[in-house]
Amino acid sequence: MRDAREESVNARLAGQCVESGPDYTHIKRRILDGCVESMLYYTHLMRKTWIWEDPTWPSYTYDGSRLLTPMAISTQLYGRLTGLLANASADNKREAEIQALVADAVDTSAIEGEKLDPATVRDSIVRRLSLPGAGIRRADDRTEGVVDVTLDALDYEAPVTHERLFMWHSQLFPIVRNDRPLRNIGQYRDDANGPMTIQTSRGYGRSAIVHYEAPPAERVYDEVSKLLAYINDNQSDDRMIRAGIAHVWFEQIHPFEDGNGRIGRALADLLLSRARGPENRYISLSRQILKEQKEYYAALEGAQTFESQDLTNWLTWFLTCYGHAAESTIAIVDDVLRATKFFAMFSDVTMNERQKKIVQRLLDGFDGKMNAGRYSRMTGVSHDTANRDLHDLVAKGILTREGGSKNTSYQLVSLTSIVSPTAWYTSSGSAR
Repeated sequence: MRDAREESVNARLAGQCVESGPDYTHIKRRILDGCVESMLYYTHLMRKTWIWEDPTWPSYTYDGSRLLTPMAISTQLYGRLTGLLANASADNKREAEIQALVADAVDTSAIEGEKLDPATVRDSIVRRLSLPGAGIRRADDRTEGVVDVTLDALDYEAPVTHERLFMWHSQLFPIVRNDRPLRNIGQYRDDANGPMTIQTSRGYGRSAIVHYEAPPAERVYDEVSKLLAYINDNQSDDRMIRAGIAHVWFEQIHPFEDGNGRIGRALADLLLSRARGPENRYISLSRQILKEQKEYYAALEGAQTFESQDLTNWLTWFLTCYGHAAESTIAIVDDVLRATKFFAMFSDVTMNERQKKIVQRLLDGFDGKMNAGRYSRMTGVSHDTANRDLHDLVAKGILTREGGSKNTSYQLVSLTSIVSPTAWYTSSGSAR
């Protein structure tokens, strides 16, 4: 497509350089050749060129001094998280881990526009980890495949190989009843349908915006081999920085027909666990990337053009995003511990399963105000039953009532009086 455009431009210029008519002298032909040669050169300079077209690629650089602040902040937040987890019960840690794994599976798919049911994903993860409370119904093959990749990425000590990447790709795109979702499954792309590009449609009749064109298929295996050598070399670069470089490098190669984003993020999770240790499984990078999706794509695109192989801006964004992810996890663990404390305070109060469900939702940060109508819809009971349940919770001191008549709403009793979990422990680490 690009060559065709160049030929069209050159043809028009050639027409401007040569007079019309049947007589072409030797001098005029030389003028024509000079015009075409000049335009080919300037067209090459003007066209957008991708980073892999640089003969020195990959030879990334970064300014370590600019990474000190985001690295220090993310390290500090990770330390706060591990401190919380150290004082949490086994049940609390298990719940925080499950929430992070569910978020990873659901949100890495959501980034690509695919919706997975969180409850189904949770059942699958709980069943795989042999934990109590798992459903007996198996999820669909696509959901199970995403969970397979998410859980396999937890094994950060195992080397990353071509075969492991092929396995992840096969799990993401299962063949169901001989129906193949892609031409190339469990293998690298072949570009039979043209170059691999990342583009945005601009509507009917308008050409798409090409954000990136990946290296030709014949280069993919060798380029991935270089990446794998870097990933499995524990001597090069700080491990956190290596995770960021590996992710953007993988996306620049774009080795598969589809699924490159999900596999690239799984790779980043694996390398972040190598950098931080097993507690990294409580942090969902994909959940944070989904929140910062626009910035994520902008940072990736900025690292893919020919102008420079300096990854400082990308790594700054990556490390900052990881810090935000750690901060979000601290809030989630804090909520899990607060819920445990709340139910312990009311351990002698009897609640039916509907009431427990609503109280848990309020503890999780329910958006809006709880009223009889919402209670009815969320629990599947009549409006009268909802009112009785809510009045009962008020009578037992669990909820307080606000407003009156048709504007009545309910909230948990004095949440501010329930101390933050970080204050439940003495400096020696023993529970108060």
